[in-house]
Parts: sequence; C-alpha cells; structure tokens
Amino acid sequence: MKKRSFFLIPILSAALLLNSCGQEPVKIEIGKEFKIENNPITILKFEEMKVLRSEKEKMIKIAPKGKKYIYLEVKNPKDEMIFLKVFSKDKEIKAANDLMYFGHDIDTGFEDAYFLVDENTVIDKIVINTPADTEYTVINPAVTKDKSSIPDAVYGIIDAYTTEKPIGLLEGFAPYVEEGKNVHSIATQDGEIMASNIMSNKAELSYFTEDGKTYVFHIQNILGSSGTATTHWQNGKITSIEVVE
Repeated sequence: MKKRSFFLIPILSAALLLNSCGQEPVKIEIGKEFKIENNPITILKFEEMKVLRSEKEKMIKIAPKGKKYIYLEVKNPKDEMIFLKVFSKDKEIKAANDLMYFGHDIDTGFEDAYFLVDENTVIDKIVINTPADTEYTVINPAVTKDKSSIPDAVYGIIDAYTTEKPIGLLEGFAPYVEEGKNVHSIATQDGEIMASNIMSNKAELSYFTEDGKTYVFHIQNILGSSGTATTHWQNGKITSIEVVE
C-alpha cells in the first residue's frame, strides 16, 4: 500500500503541473484573422510613436524625453473578452491607464492599448489572453513607426518659458516669426492687434494639425491664469498668432 501511494505521488504531481500550465500558446500574425470561440479577431496595428493624437477631442500628448508610446489595436467585432499584453525580454509591460481620450470608445468592435516605454525598448512578444487563459502570441512582431514629429522650433518655444525666468507672452515665438515681420505685428486678440504681453512662465503644446501648418499652445502667466496661442506656419516660420486669454 505504501509503495502504491508513493508511486502515485509523482503521477498526480505531473498531472497537476500539466493542468496548471494550460494549453500551448497559439501562434498568430499581425494583420491575419484568427478565431477565439468562433469569434474573428485581428491585430490591425502595432505602432510606436512620439506623439499621440485625438482628432475627436482635438488633443495631443507628447512622450516625455527619452520615452515613446507603443500602440496595439485589435479588431474584435463581437466584443470577445480578451486581454492585450506586450513583453520585452520576457518582462510584461504595463499598459498606460491615463490615455482614454486617445483610444477607441467602449463597444465599438475594437480593443486597444497604449504602453509608455523607454526609447530603446524593443517589444519581442505580443500576447492576447482569454479568461480561460488561452494564449495567442506574436513573436518578434514588426513595429510600424509613426512619422509624426515635433519640429525643433516648437520645442524651442516650449523651452523658452520657465518659472526661473518669465518672459512676455509673445516673446517665446519671436525667433520663429517669418523674416521681415515682428511678433507683435502678427499677433491678434479678438481680431485686434495685441497690446498685452503679460509675463509668462510655462508653455505646452496642446494640439497641431497633421499638415504642420497650425500649432496651438497653452500659455500660463505669472498670475496663475492661462490662455491659448494658435500659431499658423508656412515654410517653417510663423505667419500669424491668435491669442485667447
């Protein structure tokens, strides 16, 4: 009896181990449809980018210096419950939870996720999990690089405003005005040439058009209030500025 019990231990242990390991991962490919419980699923996009854009909300978000965003979009027309994951060197990267304005609305037939990673991070595995722990994987996925970029002049404007050394609201734009024009002569407020140039200490880019002809800045002044400066560009230079305070 003891021998039989002893003999059964490794068999039971092996069975439990196999059960805990679950099924083997199913290999899938980006752009090719596969089925989960007869529901069609397709990875549509796997992209990296420095700038996130929401045309609906007229918003953008720029990755911090030394960082980039990874975007994963999956077509899921029947709203199958799935979980999207990415890995780098076998380490799972947690999805960013504060970017809801840049993703798909709920119940639209799509799942997506954003990941903020170091600039030199390489994603070597995409995983789609189900509640039953079935795993679908893409090994060494090819990433598409988004071409949207921020011109150096725009970074120059942002960097010009600091709490240590406030400058006039328009002064950060002055070096980038088209030749032969003065920043004060091309800036308007309520359709009139601006008279106010309040000292300001912070600038952020809040939106820009894909053609690179319009950039909108959020400007904060030393009194704590803020306004927007919508700049229009041609050939890399500012041609006009509209200020709303």
